[in-house]
Amino acid sequence: MTTGIDIRTGMRMTLDEFLNLPEMEQRIELHDGVLYVMPQANFNHQNLGKMLTHYLTAQIELEGLGVVLPPIDVVLFDNTTVAPDIVVVRSGRVDIMRDLRFHGAPDIVVEVLSSDRSRDLVDKRRLYEIAGIPEYWILDGDADTLTSLELGDDGIYSERAVLTAADTLTTPLFPTISLPLRLLFNNPARIRR
Repeated sequence: MTTGIDIRTGMRMTLDEFLNLPEMEQRIELHDGVLYVMPQANFNHQNLGKMLTHYLTAQIELEGLGVVLPPIDVVLFDNTTVAPDIVVVRSGRVDIMRDLRFHGAPDIVVEVLSSDRSRDLVDKRRLYEIAGIPEYWILDGDADTLTSLELGDDGIYSERAVLTAADTLTTPLFPTISLPLRLLFNNPARIRR
């Protein structure tokens, strides 16, 4: 659905104004009270995100361990709402879902790198650290890597691993997860640019 509102990056607004915007075709986020209109994801980005969501759903949701959702609004602070490519919340914490969005820190967020790489690598990393999100995964379709960041006791992310198609994705948050990344990076259904 399109709106009559001229939405553009750089607009200032409150969280209430943001949450009351009509549904839009483009993904938008609010960072420290400033609106950001996200660029359209390319095929590789969408395809990798869809496949990882599928594999995580099979190992987390279908086992009753939590929920795995593609882009959904996550209200982190009074003036910040993000829409990670994938959001994972353990079953004991699903009560942070209200009004069709999450209010508070999910357990894992995943960003698939796109044309605005610094936003994911710098800006969102900072926001996710401040929010206290235990794990931040960065999926790079150009390099075929998944970087797993883990929040330390000091509130700073450290790199747990940079994984390739030869590796298996695991996480201490869900000890039963075991995803050989060749299923993702070497998948014959993968659509490259």
